[in-house]
Amino acid sequence: MEKITMEEIAQRANVSIATISRIINNKDTVKTQTKERVLRVMEEMGVHPKAASVLSDMSSNMILMCVPDFSNPFNSPVIDGVQKAAYNSGYDVLLLQSKDFYKSSEDYLKLIQNHSIAGMLILSPAPGSDLMDQLRFRCPIVMCSEYAEDYGISYVSIDDVLASEKAVNYLISTGCRKIAFLNCSLQFKYARHREKGYLKAVKAAGLEQNPSWISHVPYINYQLAFSNAKHILSLENRPDGVFACSDVFAVAAVQAAKELGLRVPEDVSVVGFDNIDLSVMSDPQITTISQPSYNLGFQACGLLLEKIKNADTPDRQIILDTELIVRGSTRLDKAVPGPVKG
Repeated sequence: MEKITMEEIAQRANVSIATISRIINNKDTVKTQTKERVLRVMEEMGVHPKAASVLSDMSSNMILMCVPDFSNPFNSPVIDGVQKAAYNSGYDVLLLQSKDFYKSSEDYLKLIQNHSIAGMLILSPAPGSDLMDQLRFRCPIVMCSEYAEDYGISYVSIDDVLASEKAVNYLISTGCRKIAFLNCSLQFKYARHREKGYLKAVKAAGLEQNPSWISHVPYINYQLAFSNAKHILSLENRPDGVFACSDVFAVAAVQAAKELGLRVPEDVSVVGFDNIDLSVMSDPQITTISQPSYNLGFQACGLLLEKIKNADTPDRQIILDTELIVRGSTRLDKAVPGPVKG
C-alpha cells in the first residue's frame, strides 16, 4: 500500500495538519462539521483514523530509537534491552542521537518520511504535543524512561519523585542536615521529577532549602558536574550531603570533595542515581538508586512491538521499581547498609 501523508489528507480536506492530528488522536477541540468532513476524506483515501500504523511502512522491520546522547552511560543497558527485544521478534534498531540536532518537527518528520520505519521508541525528552500528534500519525510510538507528563502515550519508566525522596531521606537518616542537589537540565522529565522529590523530602524534614545548593548541568558531563560540585562544597555555608541525579555527577562530587580536602563520607556524604558500573569503580564506592535500565528498554520495545503488530492496541504506562544500594559514600552511624527496595 502506498504511504499516505498527513499533508495529503489535510490538503484534500482543506484543513491544517494540526487539525488532522487532533482528530487522529481524539482531541475534542475540533468542530463537529470539520471533523465529519475530515473523517469522510480519510475514509475515501482508505485511512482508518485509529490506525496510525496504516501510514507507516508495514513491511519494514526497522525500529527508530531516539537517544539524547551516547555519552551518558545510563543509556547503554537501555539500548541493550531494546535491541534484545527487537532481535527476538525479527526487528532491527536504528539509533539516532537527537542531542541538540533534532529539535523541530521538520527534523523528525523528514527523518520518518525518508526512511522505512515500523515504529519509533523515544528515550529523548518528550516532543511537544503537536509534534507528538504528527509523529503518532505516521508510526506507532512508545517512550522509555522519559515520557510526556500531559500526553497519553505508552511508556515504561520509574517513579523518579519517589526514588529521589528515598535517596534524600536516607541521607537524612545518616545525620545529614544540609543537602545539596546536583541535577541535570530541567528539559528532562527525570530531572524535573528528581528535583521535585529532593525538595519534597527536604521540606518534609524541615531542613534548610538553600537555592545555592542546587545546580543544573546542561547534560551528563563529568567536568561540568565537578566544577559545580566544587563550587557548592566551597561555600561558607557548606552542605554535609550531596544527592546527584546520576552516578557520573556523584563521582564528580566525591572527587571535588577530595580536592577541597574533605573526607567522604565523614565530612560530606554522597548519593548517586542509576547504579552504573562507575558507581563501584569510585573510591569510596557510591551509594546509589538502582533502576532496572535493561528492563526499561526491553519492556518499552515490547510495548512498541505490540503496537506495530496491532494498531488498535491501547496505550499502557508501566512503572518499574527502584532500589537504594548502600555503599561507602554515605555514613553508617545511624543507617543500616544494604539494599532498600520500593
